[in-house]
Amino acid sequence: MEHTDQETANNSLPDDIEQNFLTQFSSMVTTDKEELINQFQTIGENVNLTTATFFLDMSNWNLQAAVGCYFDFMGQNRHPSMRLVNDITVGRGEKITPNTAIKLTWLLQNNGDIAWPSGTYVSVQRNENTTRQNAPLSYEDLKFYVPAVLPNDTFPVSVQLVSPPVEGPFETVWSIFTPGGNSFGENIISRLEVSLDGTMAVTQQFSELETNSSIADSTVGNLTDSQANEDNEMC
Repeated sequence: MEHTDQETANNSLPDDIEQNFLTQFSSMVTTDKEELINQFQTIGENVNLTTATFFLDMSNWNLQAAVGCYFDFMGQNRHPSMRLVNDITVGRGEKITPNTAIKLTWLLQNNGDIAWPSGTYVSVQRNENTTRQNAPLSYEDLKFYVPAVLPNDTFPVSVQLVSPPVEGPFETVWSIFTPGGNSFGENIISRLEVSLDGTMAVTQQFSELETNSSIADSTVGNLTDSQANEDNEMC
């Protein structure tokens, strides 16, 4: 009987520890991110800076929520994930003229077990060699935000950039990041050819005009139908 009671006490110990931590952190109120990270790391010797930042990011820097997520998900290794489904860039495969603004679009999937954190964004990875050769690349500091996509769902993500001033191959590597700047999922590699006879920008402009024209036609049609219905009601 004593042995059974001892086993029961041992099995309940982790839950008691978790509850104690949650109760302790619920009374801590601070907005200093460094202090929140330090407090989070006190829950265990193996909780490093990256782990603490990751869970705090996912919880919008709510310490109590982050600790709860850690105990719920860390043991199951449940992190956000992403895979590239398809490159759906308009004019894909065409060359681009130098010093030209273009839009790249990809269909991304959340292939993980949890939704992407609110504030997730796509941004280019800095390439020191490319940066020195074609500096400045202003788009390197831009963040293209995406919604909190649910597991197994897909979402089209578009980014904008400017081609370099010289002809030749132009490669950029993009990643998806948590709000705090931690990357996850696959890297997205874009390879373009910069040439004076490039047509990609023109193709994208025509596509945008067609899209805007279709939207305008649809709006006019809806207004016409609405007006006709109002006239019929008056009769």
